Amino acid sequence: MKTIVFAVLILAAITALGIYDSIRRRLRMIADLEAEFGGRSKAKLSERRYASIAAYRDSLLGRTYDIDSITWNDLEMDRVFADLNRTCSAVGEEYLYAALFRPEFSEDELDRREKLISFFAEKKDVRLAMQIALSEMGKLRNISLYKYLQSCDDVREDSMVWHILPCLGYVAGAVLAFLGHSGACAGVLLVTIAYSIVSYYRRKGEIEPYLQAVMFMSRWIGGIGQMRNKINAPDTIVGYELESLEEQAKEFASFRRFTWLLGSNNDGGDPLQVAFDYLRMLTHIDLIKFNFMHRSIIDKNSEIRRLFTDTGRLDMAIAIASYRAYRGEDGWCLPKLTQDEAPLSFTDLCHPMIAEPVPNSLTTDGCILLTGSNASGKSTFLKTIAINALLAQTIHTVIGREYSGRYYRIFSSMALRDDLAAKESYYIVEIRSLKRILDSVEEGEPVLCFVDEVLRGTNTAERIAASSRILEYLSEKGAYCFAATHDLELTDILKNSFSMYHFSETVTEENVTFDYTLKEGKATSRNAILLLRLFGYPQEIVDSANREAERFLARGEGGSV
Repeated sequence: MKTIVFAVLILAAITALGIYDSIRRRLRMIADLEAEFGGRSKAKLSERRYASIAAYRDSLLGRTYDIDSITWNDLEMDRVFADLNRTCSAVGEEYLYAALFRPEFSEDELDRREKLISFFAEKKDVRLAMQIALSEMGKLRNISLYKYLQSCDDVREDSMVWHILPCLGYVAGAVLAFLGHSGACAGVLLVTIAYSIVSYYRRKGEIEPYLQAVMFMSRWIGGIGQMRNKINAPDTIVGYELESLEEQAKEFASFRRFTWLLGSNNDGGDPLQVAFDYLRMLTHIDLIKFNFMHRSIIDKNSEIRRLFTDTGRLDMAIAIASYRAYRGEDGWCLPKLTQDEAPLSFTDLCHPMIAEPVPNSLTTDGCILLTGSNASGKSTFLKTIAINALLAQTIHTVIGREYSGRYYRIFSSMALRDDLAAKESYYIVEIRSLKRILDSVEEGEPVLCFVDEVLRGTNTAERIAASSRILEYLSEKGAYCFAATHDLELTDILKNSFSMYHFSETVTEENVTFDYTLKEGKATSRNAILLLRLFGYPQEIVDSANREAERFLARGEGGSV
């Protein structure tokens, strides 16, 4: 009797400790959510997570309007995504990443996103309740939730017989013990336990990522139920979204039954979970439950996709509301987008990833040619416009005071490099990159493109001849092309089709300073040789280079800055 009482007390203590630990973690999570809203993003993704997070995006890509990998890499959009990523769940994280690749071309979806973002910015109680539910779903470290949910049919089917055998072995051992065959009982139990452990870890190793995915999905469905129970927002856009989610979640009511059998993904060392881990290993109850959940996921693939999209949209909206709060009231604006002919216009536009950016303003109904010396700000300006154009058509947020324009297809050809794997030189990579932009303008949709140093991979004469024709062609086809160049010859060749702007610097004998402010006209200053001197190159190299530059300019050659 004392032994039983002692065992009950130990179990009660373990249970109480687990409950206390769970409450403590929840209170800490709520405090963190309140403190972090409107703060800098703390999300840190491993390289493996970045590699895996693209599964949902890849399932959607295929529209000709989607951002391609060249443009994404040129604009360093992984950094921008990391700065925006204040999502609470794996679903929201993967949804936001995919959304940044998919600029919208009508107001319907952007209007829906804007209403959600604005609602969460204003309704703190609803937002916090939603964040708690999303956070309790959790995030995944190195796997893509969407990928594994969509590829569950690749998992080898496992016969239930092999998981029922351990239970039969334990029953047989109990019967033998009851009949007084203690030796036989011990033998049967040893064989059964050995079989249970070996077969358990073999199967567990095969399905581990999928097991994490179905466990997450169970918490995901539970989180939707929590949203409906804790959030009272009738006749609002969030209320309608939650009603839709609740109806979808009903399709998975049986999916969640007994999901506690699967265990927990948290690493808190919950003693109750540790005890259950041994039980699972010996009885395979989690593997048996996984088999039923696995079949349900395969049968309801389309329903999962819709549930993923609608949940992700809510999480993304909260993340963007937090990002806007972080930028401050004067640090962002709503874009004004139209399907009709309209100039591209912006006031005090800033690069989102520069801590103390210099704002610039411009209105143009055509192409722009940028000149300026090294490090004067040309490339950063191109990226500033491109990133903000993309943010306008994805998260409906621009880092500036005003922004208006059309819905654009966005392309860039900027940060290119040799493709050693394909054995292609820089020039070949560059002309391939430019060709995709030329192809896009043939399709008739408005194109906004950014080209940095056109055809820099070839000699001066052919570069100027070919690049002037390429840029002229883009202008003739109605593209909004922003091009940066060091070749001043292009300013004369393209003066009838491109507006000229430049960046400049202040040069002294000891230093070069830049104001990073856009100015009309073409650049007239040079600083490449001066920079050699400022960086400590031998004076004889600097003097010789200056003499050669003067001779080139006197002969009318090498009009580069």
